[in-house]
Amino acid sequence: MPPPPIDGTVERALRFSGSVNCRDLGGLPVSAGGRTRFGVLLRSDALLTLAPEDVAQLRQLALTTVIDLRQAGEILRDGSALSGRDGIDEHHVPIWQPIHEAGRQPSDPWDLTAWYRAALDHSGAAFALAFERLAAATGASLFHCTVGKDRTGLLAALVLESVGVGRSDVVDDYVLTHERIDPIRTRLVADAEARGIDPVDFVRMLGADADTLASALEHLDRRYGGAEAYLLAAGVREESLRRLSSRLVASGPAAGGTAPARSRGA
Repeated sequence: MPPPPIDGTVERALRFSGSVNCRDLGGLPVSAGGRTRFGVLLRSDALLTLAPEDVAQLRQLALTTVIDLRQAGEILRDGSALSGRDGIDEHHVPIWQPIHEAGRQPSDPWDLTAWYRAALDHSGAAFALAFERLAAATGASLFHCTVGKDRTGLLAALVLESVGVGRSDVVDDYVLTHERIDPIRTRLVADAEARGIDPVDFVRMLGADADTLASALEHLDRRYGGAEAYLLAAGVREESLRRLSSRLVASGPAAGGTAPARSRGA
């Protein structure tokens, strides 16, 4: 049975046995005309397992690049089933690490918007490195963290806004995560309780509402002048911005209008 449409018009969800929150960033309208292409960028939670049918889908996707945005301890605890696979270059780009190294963790450790702003303020070089890896990819790229929500959501927002996807569509894509991650919430809350963390506090980190990302992106606008200016200042080359835009954006009224067959049956 095909997955339900997740944005009202096209089916972008990808089904893997070890993932609940993987989707294609194709089909989104771009301000200059056209839409983002399918089969270029995928955002996801961590793929913890891969069944034979998942491997077949990866081959069909022509996946060549994976960017893992998690901390080293997360990777040790929950390894990626994509690691070490032939034909896939994996890059570890920990987004939270520069915040810790700078000693600039939010005073309220459960304030998600504060973490997003801190990441924008202190992890620019990490976002730039991830962007450069995406721009250099020869096939499809997948980037992920644990849930596919926070670090993944920020990188997705920077990429999408840099190629001209409108703010409302960027935020709508982020919000799609909220209803898809209940199994991950259950697992993470149980793990937090086992480590003596109050679940009432912890669950504040597990939502994906529009105001959370919108507030962070308003900070991006006010302090840095938007996604493109931010990425350039962080070290992304102009040629990389052009290359990723050329790969991701298809011009014309029909560009990206329907998902390819592999998304519908995935």
